[in-house]
Amino acid sequence: MARRCLWAVAIVVLAGCSSGGPIRGGPLAEPGFRMGESVLMDVGKTGTYGAETLANRGREAVVLDRIAFLDRTPGLELVGPLVMHVRTKPGVPALATGFIRRYPPPHEGATLHRVAGFRISPHRSWKDDAELLIGFRAHRTGALSYRGFELHYHVGNTRYVAMYPDPLTVCAPRSFPLRRCKLPGRRG
Repeated sequence: MARRCLWAVAIVVLAGCSSGGPIRGGPLAEPGFRMGESVLMDVGKTGTYGAETLANRGREAVVLDRIAFLDRTPGLELVGPLVMHVRTKPGVPALATGFIRRYPPPHEGATLHRVAGFRISPHRSWKDDAELLIGFRAHRTGALSYRGFELHYHVGNTRYVAMYPDPLTVCAPRSFPLRRCKLPGRRG
């Protein structure tokens, strides 16, 4: 009887140690580069931010699930986001954009996809990578932003979440003073 109680306690303890939540980082973990963009836009106009180039550092394909934006300012609509494989056609830039005042961005030689269900093969060269494209629209004047995003994805039955501290600040209208259009958490 004592042995059964000991096993029951061990099972409860081990089950309690497993959160069942996603693993932080994983094959798409943010590589340590900090990016960010501040842009001037007119209210109601759309733009695209080429936020990240995603490289799968694992051994199996990853499948994207969703993106959660952190500390998004009310009045900043996020459109899309979209993802595409890096272009390999001669004479065409590999990436769609860093920033452009249009959505969706020009994408000759590539197909734009919704994030959910998009697959990224393991990285053998830059041709295996994908570009994350975030559409945005300001619905009011002022400095609107998010401070980063979490990319939720899975490999088989294992779920991951990778944090990308890559902020975007959209200042409206386009006549907004550029010196005041700052990324979240940055001064001067």
